[in-house]
Amino acid sequence: MSLKKALRKPNERSFINYRDVNQVQILFNRINDTQADIMSRFARFLIDEGKSVEVLIYVDTKKMPSDFQNRKGISYFCRKQLNWYGKPKEEAYINFISRETDLMVVVDFDNSFHSQWIATLSKAKTVVAPFDENNKWATLLIESTNNNYNEYLQQIIHYLGIIKTK
Repeated sequence: MSLKKALRKPNERSFINYRDVNQVQILFNRINDTQADIMSRFARFLIDEGKSVEVLIYVDTKKMPSDFQNRKGISYFCRKQLNWYGKPKEEAYINFISRETDLMVVVDFDNSFHSQWIATLSKAKTVVAPFDENNKWATLLIESTNNNYNEYLQQIIHYLGIIKTK
């Protein structure tokens, strides 16, 4: 119900061409080291392309492991920072959603409530998410075969590159 209420007054969304993207936010659920490595390479690719990148990572543990330290442009939150509905507590995401950015890339094939909540409240102009019929908050939905991270990220760049905004 709280997500539906947030959707009643959604942030203004629009499509953007990849060439016009300057700031990118990446929101993803860290599942394993392989997936984290793919996301790291994607973030490095965006930085090499001249994009400013900010990352918010959900780690499904009760307590944050000591080797997960917030660094410049990378923040983490864990299960302890979710309420019993699965909604993130404000300190976990408030800085992330308060920035106006060009693009938010959501990498959560489970369509978790905390990802939906953060993406819905985000001030990003364009929000890209994995295809799910319930993703009413996303600007662009991308379908991926067997939740393939590489394929999903490549399709994001491809489709944003062919969007005509003018």
